Amino acid sequence: MPSSDTGTPGPLREPDLHTVLDALAEEPAGEPALVEATGLSLPTVAQALRALVTAGAVVADAGRFRVEPDAAFGLGVDVARDRVRVALVDATGAVRARAERRDVQRTPVARARAAAVLANSCREDVEARIAPGRRVEVGAATVAFPAVVGPDHATVLHVPGYEKGGTALHDALVDALGCPVSLDNDVNLGAVAEQHLGAGRGRSSFVTIAFGEGFGAGVVLDGRLHRGASGIAGEVAFLPQPGHALGEQVLGDSAVAALAKDHDLPEDITVRELLDRAEAGDGVADEVVTELARRVAVVVASLAIVLDPEAFVLADEAARPLIHDRVAGYLRDRIAVLPTRIEASPLGADGAVLGAGRAASEVLRARVAADALAATLDGVGAADGAAR
Repeated sequence: MPSSDTGTPGPLREPDLHTVLDALAEEPAGEPALVEATGLSLPTVAQALRALVTAGAVVADAGRFRVEPDAAFGLGVDVARDRVRVALVDATGAVRARAERRDVQRTPVARARAAAVLANSCREDVEARIAPGRRVEVGAATVAFPAVVGPDHATVLHVPGYEKGGTALHDALVDALGCPVSLDNDVNLGAVAEQHLGAGRGRSSFVTIAFGEGFGAGVVLDGRLHRGASGIAGEVAFLPQPGHALGEQVLGDSAVAALAKDHDLPEDITVRELLDRAEAGDGVADEVVTELARRVAVVVASLAIVLDPEAFVLADEAARPLIHDRVAGYLRDRIAVLPTRIEASPLGADGAVLGAGRAASEVLRARVAADALAATLDGVGAADGAAR
């Protein structure tokens, strides 16, 4: 148990409990290390640890403390164009099971039902591997979606070229999953994954540029994801480009289709298929890829002037050498004055689902902290009542 020789701490606060939990989710630690990692006083850390250990959220072992992984479970969900991915995460943020389904109809109900089926499969998988008879209860879900999501994390904003607006998807997911659901842009959550698991680790500012089924940027400034006042930060597919009208989509589904048509390629060709063809020696596809890389480089240069981040992380299909190397080369040869660092994401196509899982685990720990505080206050109230 935590040391009792800590002086007289102030009232226990939920944010302090949450801060200690977040630090322990990164790695087990003793009291001195937690004081250094959190910036909290030793009395506050000791008091928080006592509450968390009593609540079963933290385990003490030879002077070190760690989060009990099975204290809470949540879902990271990636709802793509015609595919749904689910990752079941524990209180530390570790992925305990994953499942995926393709060819899902593009309706809110169909997507929500697919997510529920996959979530049940993951839950059964984990239950088969933990203590006999223990059930996995999903406490929260964070859902990545390729659209502009409002500040309420429930409303998809109606933007030309994107999915239909409204709360239909969020509401269907709440009904199907049976837990609170937070909706967010897929590239934003990809940036969260990069920050904790990928090329953004150790950086206070970076921009993730994702190119695959859609195109967008996830902006991390001073260690925090920047969504903007209305949720549209990072919607860079419409940034001005040389030779294009203001407001025209220059990257994304419509832009790829237009370029494909101009080059006598199938209009429904995907970025992945273009890259595959180019890698196989298709000269026409290679021309399209070169133009797409040039446009990505212009976006990077525009953001570099405004944000000046430590690095740009090219994710999903943009991490492949045919895009990454050409973007880096264009910036080096044409705009060398800009100090832009270009890196390829190591996460492949998993950024959105991993970021959603990470965000869900943060919600779980906030809930665990609130429950631990409530239990502590109830205990104090009961003790005071008995004393009277």
